[in-house]
Amino acid sequence: MIKNMPPEHLFAFHNYLCGTALELMEQKNADYTNSAEDIEPNCFANFTRCEDMGVCTTEQGFLVRMTDKLSRLSTFVTSGELKVKDESVKDTVLDLINYSVLFLAYLQQEGKYKDTSSYWNTQQNPNLVEGLQ
Repeated sequence: MIKNMPPEHLFAFHNYLCGTALELMEQKNADYTNSAEDIEPNCFANFTRCEDMGVCTTEQGFLVRMTDKLSRLSTFVTSGELKVKDESVKDTVLDLINYSVLFLAYLQQEGKYKDTSSYWNTQQNPNLVEGLQ
């Protein structure tokens, strides 16, 4: 174990973890986002359903799921273990990464958050233009 992690190790780990989170999101996307009734793909369908059912707003739905994951991590920090063995601490962190990305993307889509970074500039990001068509 490295006592003091050098920044380059942290950045490499960050890259690995976020790449793993992306792969997981791509896999889970098919399970959670579309049903037979959906006419076009909806990346946020799993979250908008809570609002459609009158449970809470879509934004609150994101936060509830994120809070669930934070509660699992809090339990781990307090007790040093998780009782449910089929979801590791790493799995929980990956879910938090993905929920955070989904939440910000949803806010951007709905015009509730204006990110002016170059990613959202359709002139600089042709992949975004293709995705919006």
